Amino acid sequence: MRKDSTKIVITFVVLIFLLIISISVSVLYTVNNYLDAKRSNVPVFVFFKGNVTKDQAINYTNSLETYAPVKSIRFIDKSTALSDILSKLNLPQSSLSENPLPYSLEVFLKPKFAADQSNIDSIEKTLKKSDLVDEVRIPKGLFTNIIRTYSAFKEFSFALLGIFLLLEIVILALLLKIAYEKNVDSYNKLKLFGVKRSRIFFMFLKQAFLSGIIASVLAIIIGALGMFFYINYVNIVPNYTNDILFSFGISGLANIILSLIIITILSLFVFFIEDEKI
Repeated sequence: MRKDSTKIVITFVVLIFLLIISISVSVLYTVNNYLDAKRSNVPVFVFFKGNVTKDQAINYTNSLETYAPVKSIRFIDKSTALSDILSKLNLPQSSLSENPLPYSLEVFLKPKFAADQSNIDSIEKTLKKSDLVDEVRIPKGLFTNIIRTYSAFKEFSFALLGIFLLLEIVILALLLKIAYEKNVDSYNKLKLFGVKRSRIFFMFLKQAFLSGIIASVLAIIIGALGMFFYINYVNIVPNYTNDILFSFGISGLANIILSLIIITILSLFVFFIEDEKI
């Protein structure tokens, strides 16, 4: 009975860590994608000189389409810009005799290029090189805040996962040690009958590995049910449903493989350390 209780505890511990780490990775991955989207939604404003024609502005816009950091571009016609401003100010379209506004662009950057201040500075210099461009406005403060948040979140993510993994290793090592000690008399008797240590080790590993397999199957079942319930009844961030499913599935599979590897290594370590005492 005591032997079975140890197996159950090992299975339960592996199951808990499989679910905790998989859920944590899924949340961290989704938040990371959200921050990427936030960076990509911050526009860089490019204003053309007053004497630049619409054709020149459009040609320049088309040339930026092949610029590596650019995700997308929105061309703003100066007449459209004026209409929007007058509309927001509740002024009639005839308020101004001429349009003082230039043609302009809203340039949206790819996440990886918006993740570093040096990249943003380089992009600003590149955009300003054109003789057609009068001014480039980049909300550097907003970019800086997002970059800092992303860096802090990334460090927190690695630290959190590292703590979970370390706890799993320590707890499993202790449980495997207990499991070995409960069976040490049986192992000693087998040695008296000439059973090799390698054979005894595989017997010990089999029991530990079986607990890991059972925990993995339970984690898959519980995870699938949890995702089904979340998607159909909760789904608080529907725009990131695919990200959550993808990250949960991939991290779950990777964590199962990692946990089985950890069990194998710890079983080997515990067995040969404890076996030397006999």
